[in-house]
Amino acid sequence: MVDSDEHTEEGHITEDLSIRTRMVQKRQNKLNGLRGEVTPPVCEGDDRPDLLLVSWGSTMGSVLEAASKLREEMRRVATLHFSQVWPMAPDQFIGYLQEAREVVCVEGNATGQLARLIRRETGFEIKRKILRYDGLPITPEWILRELNRAS
Repeated sequence: MVDSDEHTEEGHITEDLSIRTRMVQKRQNKLNGLRGEVTPPVCEGDDRPDLLLVSWGSTMGSVLEAASKLREEMRRVATLHFSQVWPMAPDQFIGYLQEAREVVCVEGNATGQLARLIRRETGFEIKRKILRYDGLPITPEWILRELNRAS
């Protein structure tokens, strides 16, 4: 059995299908409005980089430092950091992903949550992920080691 319970604008439960449709549309309109207020991700580094490191949350400092060390080796590197991951406004960042020769997502989880979300929302697949989920912090040295391991 499946129900069609919905809440009216006053918070009362109803099974009225017309209210259900209206409330879903209302929530969708709110989400569309929020997309206009999204904090865009910050891109730093070289234009049209050979390597774009994508990150979110607490990985920012380590990713920025790792990118800086790679630039010292004369590599063209940029970072794209998301401080807000939902809702996404793909027009704010898809160009950075498309212009980079290689995109690597650095995340502190086992499943590549941000990379999966980006693919779902944009169709752009980040094929290479550096994931840390052993409970230790993501450090610049660890990022560089992982980048070199798979190269």
